[in-house]
Amino acid sequence: MQSKGHKNLTKHLVVAGCVPQGQPKHQSIKGISVIGVQQIDRVVEVVEETLKGHTVRLLGQKKVGGKKAGGAPLDLPKIRKNPLIEIIAINTGCLNQCTYCKTKHARGDLGSYPPEEIVARAKQAFEEGVVELWLTSEDTGAYGGMMRIGMTNPPYILETLGGNGQNTKPSSSVQFSTCSSSECIGQRARDMKREYCADDFRHVVDFLKDKVPGITIATDVICGFPTETWEDFQETVALVEQYKFPSLFINQFYPRPGTPAARMKRLPTEEVKKRTRVISKVFHGYHPYGHKVGERQTVLITEDAKDQVHFVGHNKYYDQVLIHKSEGELMGKMVQVEIYVSRRTLSNGARIA
Repeated sequence: MQSKGHKNLTKHLVVAGCVPQGQPKHQSIKGISVIGVQQIDRVVEVVEETLKGHTVRLLGQKKVGGKKAGGAPLDLPKIRKNPLIEIIAINTGCLNQCTYCKTKHARGDLGSYPPEEIVARAKQAFEEGVVELWLTSEDTGAYGGMMRIGMTNPPYILETLGGNGQNTKPSSSVQFSTCSSSECIGQRARDMKREYCADDFRHVVDFLKDKVPGITIATDVICGFPTETWEDFQETVALVEQYKFPSLFINQFYPRPGTPAARMKRLPTEEVKKRTRVISKVFHGYHPYGHKVGERQTVLITEDAKDQVHFVGHNKYYDQVLIHKSEGELMGKMVQVEIYVSRRTLSNGARIA
């Protein structure tokens, strides 16, 4: 967080977002108007008061019936980065107390939007020409249907699975907000305060792969948590080798100010870098989409590729598929394609007449 020289600016300044919410007393925003993550619907009010020379700070949490609300109203006007994709927050905050995470400081405890508000926002988006919905939050849980589901945690999926999971209809694309398979082994489990173990993680992944063959599962890995042993790390590597996640977000541990983990003795920087290189090599050593060549898939086209000669679409598993623009005007359409080339992170498909 930096706003050096803000006192010499000729323009007024309003700071918003998670960082100032999580560190409201940070020296860099002293004397600056700040609007919190749950108060963004009052941004006009804050700007107007700031223009009058007042310093305004709205950092409170909204509550309904004594419980934390989801946040700013879902029906606020918005400008979509992609007019075909609607991003809807279904809740904010989380139920966890992870020792390394700063998000809890900014977002607080879990607060959800009522289902009717989420549905109303989705209907409005479809009326405005949207063809794809993203449900987002710090922890979405598990949803059925053809939705792109963002981050979730194994404990809440385990609750949903229940007995034998016969009535569970998992999504075709899931991202786990988890640091590694072995983060919950022994002392490190207690240090990180993650509420599940490696076996829980495997159980969830195995269940989803069994119920939805071809499902896309992404996960996060934090390399070098202070109490991570070499054996812990090897367990993480083994899990990546076992499941060959198509998407793996590899991060080095960074001590977030104010978190319990920031007070722990850190591993040597070179050791953390070494572990990051090892797991990155494993990740880049397999080809997750090679078996899909020749498959026929239904793909929803939602954007242009960076090369400007292909459309970008996603199949029901949210795998990225490129279709050449010579196939016709396909933006916003659902088309049938046959995969003819598979690459490291995506595939190329030809439209089936």
